[in-house]
Amino acid sequence: MGTATPSRAIVRYDFRRPNKFSREHVRALQIVNETFARQWTTLLSTSLRAVSQVTVRKVEQQTYDEYVRDIPNPSYLAILALQPLAGSAILHLPLPVVMAAVDRLVGGPGSAKQPRRAVTEIEASLLRSLMGRILRELAYGFESLVQLEPQLIHQESNPQFAQIASASDMVVVVEFDVRMASTGGVASLCIPFSALQPVLDELTNNAAEAGRQSIDPIGLRLSLEERLNDAPLPVSVRFTQVTLTASEIVALTPGDLVSLHHHVDAPLDVAVSGVSRFQGRAGRRGKRLACLVLDTDSRISDGADHR
Repeated sequence: MGTATPSRAIVRYDFRRPNKFSREHVRALQIVNETFARQWTTLLSTSLRAVSQVTVRKVEQQTYDEYVRDIPNPSYLAILALQPLAGSAILHLPLPVVMAAVDRLVGGPGSAKQPRRAVTEIEASLLRSLMGRILRELAYGFESLVQLEPQLIHQESNPQFAQIASASDMVVVVEFDVRMASTGGVASLCIPFSALQPVLDELTNNAAEAGRQSIDPIGLRLSLEERLNDAPLPVSVRFTQVTLTASEIVALTPGDLVSLHHHVDAPLDVAVSGVSRFQGRAGRRGKRLACLVLDTDSRISDGADHR
């Protein structure tokens, strides 16, 4: 009985969430956001006088409805304009980190238990100054992808009021793990895919164009031929094989002569890298022994038979 062929795993495809990312897109977004995270880390440490760490957790695509449903209420949402990109974006910061940052900005330790409520007008004013510095680091991180001029439009506490896209629109979500002293949480940057699409398409086109320009098929072939023509190959001349018994081989001593049984008019076998390629005849060139190549075409055409 024959073995059953294992069935392939079937992957569900959700037409409401079409995959719009290529591998190049994800890699580019990963790089720029890792740069942003490093700059953000330095900013928090120096501005709030606390040991801080910001790292990228993941980059993924979601519908805007899925993104908003995962954000608690109340929360802290900074609605951004990312010129020259169209539309708006959201920078969501975890509420414990926001409250600890406000406490430190007014001279507190930032380590006490913080209230879980929406920020007040005074707290929002303090955070606006901090967000301005964070947005400058965001622009620095995205320099390799696009020259951004981010601006803080307004601040929200209820995610239902932060409507930057329709519920079914695809968005790019970058999650950050934010740690500041003894406080931490998950922050996120949400940008509509429609805003990033022109930049990502240009990135893909530039990569494809660079790939086409970097490969010159004619030049590659000539370079390969040149290198192959200069490659050294061992060439040997073979006489007819001699067969000896084991006892005859053991009885050989220095000075013994072994008859080759190779007729003087019989051609020699010329091998290249151990493969028979030509026929030759023994001769002499000056004081040196030599081999005259007799026939090449016939040996090359059926060379595979002589391996």
